[in-house]
Amino acid sequence: MKSMMKILLRYVFSAAGIALILLVVNFTVLVVWTIQSTGIAQKDYSIAQFADGLTLENGVYTLSEPIRDTITTQYQWAMLIANDGGKVIWSLNLPGDVPRYYTVTDIASFSRWYLNDYPVTVWARSEGLFVLGREKGSVWKYSIEEQQTMMDNFLACIPAVLLLNGFIAVLLALLFGLRLFRSLKPLAKGIEDMAENRPVALSTKGLLGALASRINQTSDKLITQEAALKKRDDARTTWIAGVSHDIRTPLSIVMGYASQLEEDPELPPAKREQAGVIRSHSERIKALVSDLNLASKLEYDMQPLRKKTVSLAVLLRGVTAGFINGGLPNGYTIDIKINDNTQNFFVEGDEELLKRALSNLIGNSIKHNPDGCAIKVALQRDGMVCTLQVSDNGTGFRQDLLENLNTSQNPSELPNRGLGLTIVRQIIKVHGGTTACYNLPQGGGEAVLSLPGLAGKGG
Repeated sequence: MKSMMKILLRYVFSAAGIALILLVVNFTVLVVWTIQSTGIAQKDYSIAQFADGLTLENGVYTLSEPIRDTITTQYQWAMLIANDGGKVIWSLNLPGDVPRYYTVTDIASFSRWYLNDYPVTVWARSEGLFVLGREKGSVWKYSIEEQQTMMDNFLACIPAVLLLNGFIAVLLALLFGLRLFRSLKPLAKGIEDMAENRPVALSTKGLLGALASRINQTSDKLITQEAALKKRDDARTTWIAGVSHDIRTPLSIVMGYASQLEEDPELPPAKREQAGVIRSHSERIKALVSDLNLASKLEYDMQPLRKKTVSLAVLLRGVTAGFINGGLPNGYTIDIKINDNTQNFFVEGDEELLKRALSNLIGNSIKHNPDGCAIKVALQRDGMVCTLQVSDNGTGFRQDLLENLNTSQNPSELPNRGLGLTIVRQIIKVHGGTTACYNLPQGGGEAVLSLPGLAGKGG
């Protein structure tokens, strides 16, 4: 909904900005037009100058050449009506449909308007009325009357009218924006529900009905696909769990008989050694089956988490002690370093899964460095995050494996190199932490597990 409010506010501000821009443009056009009109008017002669350009000498009227040229090029005709009798006593280019005699009433009717549809302008001379005529349809004239108080307040009203226009523009934009907001609100809610895999059933009426219909169809498809994927994942997990169970039972029998044959003193040493190989590989197959089952459950959130308050320092000591006391092969050493500020640091998690993650990392160092290596396990704290580092001075990670370990989001994208690191990533992920792997400059590899601390515990 916050995004919808942002859209509404941007819509209103945009409309207000457009209204303001239009006002500025209109005002600019008005100013430019006024300046140009003033410039044109200044270039022309006034009606008084036209009238004064007509002189009487020896009973003959003469018009100066500049005035004559101006009348000919910019106007159409001119005439002088005598005060006595209303007769036209002088004219220039006078059209045939313009009368030559006028009464007082005729002069009063056209003096400010039109004479036979010719727009005219008049100027009084001592001997008569000077009339300047334009081409028909060239000038628009209209009589306007208004109260004097209104005209006195006209300039003061202009800013108020502009402000009123701006207010109305913003108000209309707000009303249209609210209408748009109401139309988009159910669509936004539908998209949120679709993102949460909830069914969407929007009304398909109104302006956005087609879009609502498409959202409904998309929601139906997503729900159908989600159900199919869940059914497929459940079937795969169930199948893996069933196969794991079915394999473990005969495998336990094979391991039991192999162990008995390995310890049978009546068998020759070569046969007991072969029985030991069978037992060792059977145990490996059992571990792989167990890893496959656990990885599948973690991937599809089917592994129950028995969370409780766990001290990582105690957990680290227990796991490393198990490796050392369980018979660490020759050539391998484990060094532990626990910072003092982590002694009372706790996380909320499944203790057995966290042990499994740490055991996998130490086991990987042993497994992939057959010539031996020095393993270091360190626990340190940065604020409310605790990092557990497992490093060795062995061969390190292959570059392609390293890139996939740090970038792949899907376990299926990891190289086929056992499930140990995949399970580590999944365990840390379900605990809200992160995993990163590096090759050390001096040789060897390092895995860093970061886990969030438990609020109120060790803070």
